[in-house]
Amino acid sequence: MRKRMEKLILQNRLSPGDILIMSGALRDLHLTYPKEFVTDIRSPCNEIFHNNPYVTPISNGDGKVVDMQYPIIHHSGYMGYHFSDGYRLFLQEVIGKPIRKTSMRPDIFLDQNELNWVNPVRTECGCDGKYWIINAGIKNDYTLKGYPYYQEVVNLLRNKITFVQVGASAHDHPKLDGALDLRGKTNIRQLFRISYFAEGALCAVSFQMVIMQALKKPCVVVAGGREGMRWQAVNDHVFLHTNGLLKCCLEDGCWKSKVSDCVDLVDGIPKCMSLLSPERVVSSILSYYDGGRLSFV
Repeated sequence: MRKRMEKLILQNRLSPGDILIMSGALRDLHLTYPKEFVTDIRSPCNEIFHNNPYVTPISNGDGKVVDMQYPIIHHSGYMGYHFSDGYRLFLQEVIGKPIRKTSMRPDIFLDQNELNWVNPVRTECGCDGKYWIINAGIKNDYTLKGYPYYQEVVNLLRNKITFVQVGASAHDHPKLDGALDLRGKTNIRQLFRISYFAEGALCAVSFQMVIMQALKKPCVVVAGGREGMRWQAVNDHVFLHTNGLLKCCLEDGCWKSKVSDCVDLVDGIPKCMSLLSPERVVSSILSYYDGGRLSFV
């Protein structure tokens, strides 16, 4: 007699980046236990999971609701866990058996219509199709993630790299001079497509960073000392952190949220960010070309 598949409704009310990370645990569950589970998603941005083969509609009341969490974040600094472990380890406790980790990357699935999409970057700037995304904004509840020198980076790379500025209209995204302005002009699926066709991205620890992880795209992450490098970094991104350089983030990030909570400011700027000069960020972007992964030709 065929075993009945267990139905799970994975619920997540966190930010889009956290929700996208959860897609890795969803994949790991199904690859470890094929045909044993049916899974659906409840989140503020379910469009993240469009085309995802591991999502099947489940009616409310017809499955076990799992409020997805990642409590191991509280131990990541000294135990070496990565964010990609968080939801997976939580979910295996829920189902009562181990889930095999298959990748550090989350999943984004683009269908053929999306891949054939007319990219507004090419139509609006008339460039040759090569560009970098830049997300220079912050959410008001996480002002400590702000990097004050994005404009200087754009200035230093004028006539060398085309930047396309993105960002949700609900957040604080000051306009950058010299960048194509797409702030507030993309929904989540459009942002996925623009990211897919980009050379790379420059951003803080953010949804944009996670998108680039999923798409296997270059990314320079201006992280500072707020979050632990071991928790967030992936191998093919340049993760500019200051863990271990300051007393406030010796073995892990400080995990504070706002600049007003920072204990080490230099002229009103968190010292961990002031240590990351625009020249260092520029060098990190150009290192993808120096190494041969990207080419200006």
